[in-house]
Amino acid sequence: MQKLFFTVALYAATLSGALAQDAFFNARLTLKKVDCIDKRVQMDVEIRSVQKDAPFYLGDANFRFGYDGRLLSRPAIVQQHNFSREAANGQEYGVQNLNGSSENIAQGLLSLNVFYTGSGQKSQKVTLEWMSIATIQFDIANTSINTPSQVLWYTPQTFPKSGLSEVVANGNEFQLKVVKSGSFSNATIPVISEACPNLSSNSSSGPSVTTKPPTLTPSDPSVTVPDPDPISNVSIGIEGDDLVIPEGFSPNGDGVNDVFALRNKKGVKINLQIYNRLGVLVYTNADYRNDWDGLDTNGKGISEGTYFYVIKTADGQNYRRALTIAR
Repeated sequence: MQKLFFTVALYAATLSGALAQDAFFNARLTLKKVDCIDKRVQMDVEIRSVQKDAPFYLGDANFRFGYDGRLLSRPAIVQQHNFSREAANGQEYGVQNLNGSSENIAQGLLSLNVFYTGSGQKSQKVTLEWMSIATIQFDIANTSINTPSQVLWYTPQTFPKSGLSEVVANGNEFQLKVVKSGSFSNATIPVISEACPNLSSNSSSGPSVTTKPPTLTPSDPSVTVPDPDPISNVSIGIEGDDLVIPEGFSPNGDGVNDVFALRNKKGVKINLQIYNRLGVLVYTNADYRNDWDGLDTNGKGISEGTYFYVIKTADGQNYRRALTIAR
């Protein structure tokens, strides 16, 4: 009888492991406030688990979304929630930042970075309840745009993409595993002249500007997923007078974006260093020729996620920013 019970218990445990569900996450942007006095807009970046039986513990994360640079400008993190040492319960996380963001007078791309720096024992659990990552604040740059404006996610169908990992503990060690994505919900900024009529009449002397919002599918705003290239004019890279640096690349062997390719307009010698989130040097080349394909100094492929580059040019220019590797 004991043997039979052991066999049944072993079978049940095996079946339970076989039926274990992979974790999925949903993400949304929630408009929090339109401040008509200080001419600012605030929104929250939020996530939750898709399935009740598959919660997960958040590791590293990179959230990217585009916005109309004519309406909004100068994004900043005004509050960090849950997944930051700036929050009450986020001791195992680093300080969030916006490294990798870019902006011009027409379009903006925001990159919100979360870093797990702990031991695998006290990471924060993501459940079915929505959890805020951070509150992002924008300045209102133009009050004369007379149509609503959408803030659009960059999803796994775009590049660079939004994504996150979970902390999988194994005794005293842990690993970071990529979490699959579910739906992404965009945010809509109302017509500023309607939300703040006094502000518009007092401060907008120029003609009104009509914009055509991007077409989204499906149309239900609670489950919107942007087209593969929702903001086609966003410059995916940091461009100076002499050097254009991409926000990341995808070394997966498909022949597209397989290497970290710089546009070196002057042809000067470039020294490239790549560091992981812990500050460990994973790649270096004192005379870089656009040939880094995501292998570390030992010839092993590094995992996808957020890394940091240091670029020094022979004519004295220095660049330090984040980049995304997506496989």
